[in-house]
Amino acid sequence: FLVEAKAHVPELLSPGTKASSKSKEFIERSLKEVQSFLRVDPIVNWSQALYQYTNRLAHLYLMRELNKMPTFLAFVYFVGDHEMEGPSTVGEWQSAIQVVNGVLGLRESHRLSKYVHDVFIDVADIKEATAKAR
Repeated sequence: FLVEAKAHVPELLSPGTKASSKSKEFIERSLKEVQSFLRVDPIVNWSQALYQYTNRLAHLYLMRELNKMPTFLAFVYFVGDHEMEGPSTVGEWQSAIQVVNGVLGLRESHRLSKYVHDVFIDVADIKEATAKAR
């Protein structure tokens, strides 16, 4: 499993890689390969504002498609984390995720989608379980 967790929507945005020029060329080539595999228009730049998200998809592609390892990618989204000013509902997260996928040119169903799972955890449930455990 590959796991990425977020507590608020701005965490979905990430700057592009700060790798050296040589490494950056390799990364960009790799991202283009994944885009091609997923049938995403190559004009869409996957190495900028949503780089962390695309990087995780690239790792899933690397593990599952190139190395034939049974791998899944879980995006964990915390709901109701008021300290982080995060979304209060699953629907708010789903709207943000829909925007991310749209910007990246990803169809709702793509060649890796059955291996990508969105998991929503309500912070109130964590607090309740923690209180019961004490």
